[in-house]
Formats: sequence, structure tokens, C-alpha cells
Amino acid sequence: MGARAGHARGAGLTQDLAVIILNFNNAEYLKPCFEAVFAALQGCSHEIWLVDNQSTDGSPAYVRARYPQVNVLVTAENGGFSYGNNRGLERVGFGAAERTRPPRFRYVLLLNPDTEVEPASLRTMMAYLDAHADVGVVGPKMVRPNGELDPGCKRGEPTPAAAFFHMSGLSALFPRHPALGRYRMSHVGEDETADVDSVMGACQLMRGRALKQVGLMDEDAFFMYGEDLDFCVRFRRLGWRVVYLPEAVVLHHKGAATRKQSGAMILEFHRAMAIFHRKHYAPRTPAVINGAVYASAWLLGHLKFALNWLRPPARRYVGSAKPG
Repeated sequence: MGARAGHARGAGLTQDLAVIILNFNNAEYLKPCFEAVFAALQGCSHEIWLVDNQSTDGSPAYVRARYPQVNVLVTAENGGFSYGNNRGLERVGFGAAERTRPPRFRYVLLLNPDTEVEPASLRTMMAYLDAHADVGVVGPKMVRPNGELDPGCKRGEPTPAAAFFHMSGLSALFPRHPALGRYRMSHVGEDETADVDSVMGACQLMRGRALKQVGLMDEDAFFMYGEDLDFCVRFRRLGWRVVYLPEAVVLHHKGAATRKQSGAMILEFHRAMAIFHRKHYAPRTPAVINGAVYASAWLLGHLKFALNWLRPPARRYVGSAKPG
């Protein structure tokens, strides 16, 4: 195992990696997640935090008893994905009060508990950041249990044009076209290293120095979904590259917690897309297009909510995605 948190703080050392695992009622996935992380961190100085968003399944007690080397923080409320990750980022020295101080960690990994990191993947991502000083964020190839790529691991900004091409089906007809396929960046091969607009917050490795500049996630705007897109946009606007790195592979049991309330999460996903549009595009977009975007988000969300209700629980959507 790497250096313990207390020892590293006392010695004033800079460590390689802080790992923040945000959990909400995912007790059944914690053992494989942690065992995979421990195997990947051998010989790497690190600090691990489980941030628990008010789980009711005994997750914090389980981790404290089984993994004493993991720091456990139970949040004051279930404030969502951005809120929980921000509380973890504050604990490892990236809060607003510490923006001007040198980072205690070279890199920070945000990780969902329903993931299993392949042994070499963290080393591969850190080595890529070591070799490319202008890259602020790197994300792995996320693979679903059925072996398929989780397309959210390499995404384009959901601009009005990209969203239209996606919803109209043009992106499916011309997936290799760089403009028409922009929403899911389907023009980028799943085994092709490439700059992308966004990687997935379920496994996102960030350079500590870049994170100091960008600051925390936007917890005021985003509860669940959209925050990783927003985060990557902010990195890129400060000049940092965001890279999809398929040499690193992570298994993703997508929606382990959100499927338990999948209907509400469908509505939340579409609400987040409307919020993202309002934050990043609405000020420079004609009012009629803004209205069409908001109406489409509302209608699609409620249509998918209704259709989802007809599906058996194991086959229900997770946000915008079908289960793997």
C-alpha cells in the first residue's frame, strides 16, 4: 500500500495520487472496486477517500471495518454527484481556500464504486500525463459488462447542432463524420487515443496543478449528470487538453445506484442537459432555439420516463443509456 494520509500530511510530502470514490448505496460493488484499485496502486504513493452521500445500506461501516487504510467521509446530505466529489476534493487540498497553495497530489482520480480498474490502467494514465504536460484530464476506455464500449467515455460538447444531429438520427447514419457524429465523437475509434471534449466522471484522472486552476465542480447547477461535461469544458477553456486513452481499460457496471430510481434519473439527465445549455450556450443563442432546446429536453425526458416504466427493472435506462 502507499503512504498513509496522516503520515504524508505530517511530513509535508507531495504524493502521486489522491483517489476519491463517491458512493451512494453501492455496498455490493465496493469490494471488487477497492480490490482492483489496491492492485493498481502498488508502489504508488496515494491517499484514498470513500465519500458517502448518506447511504442507507451500511456502506461506510463496511469500508471502515474491512479497509482501515481508506479514509471515510459521510457527507452532511445527499447533495448529488458534484456536491459529494467536491467534499472529497476539499479533503485532499483542492478546496477554494487552498487554490493558491501548491497541490499535495500530482494527480487526482474521481472514480465511481461500480467500476473495476484493470491493474495497469492507473499507471498507464499517470504515465500519459507525465509525458504530456499540456494534458489536464485523461479518461480510460470504459467497457460495459457485455463487452461493449460505454460511449460516454468520449463525448463531444452537446451544442445545439450536435444535439440536433444526434436526436435526428443523422449521427447514426454518418457516425464517422466529425461534425455529424460529434455528440458521441463516434468519428474517434474506440481504440484510438484522441483529444475529446469530455471524458466520463465515473473514472477521470486530473492533473493536480490544472485542478488548482479550474476549481471545484459546479454543485450549484448540477445534481447528477452534466457535471463531468461542464468540468471538462472548464479545463479546456483554460488551455488544458482532455484526452481519451483506450490503452487504459475500466469495467463499468453503469447505473448501479441510479437504476434503483431510474425514472427520476432519466428526468434528471434531461434536466441537466437543459442546465448545461443554459450555462454555456443560451446567452449567444437565439431565443427561439433556446426555447426549442428546453422543450425538447422536457419532452424527451418525459417520453423516456413513460417508456422506461414499461420495461422490466433489469432492462431500464440509466440516465440516457440502455443497460449493458
